Amino acid sequence: MFYLLVTLAVYGVFRISREIIGNRAHLMEEEIRDYKYKRRSLSESFQRRITNHIGTCEECREQFKKIMNE
Repeated sequence: MFYLLVTLAVYGVFRISREIIGNRAHLMEEEIRDYKYKRRSLSESFQRRITNHIGTCEECREQFKKIMNE
């Protein structure tokens, strides 16, 4: 039972840290264009990543505004 709890805790930490690292990575222009034109099926996690990152990164926010105004 103890090993199961430890395994679940490690898995939870892994998922959370992977999401945090993913949110901190700068957006590529192609990702913003995919978001704008909905070129691919946009998963909920992809949409959340873009929204969270644009909310915290000034550089990507400016790039996002530029692309959205094209």
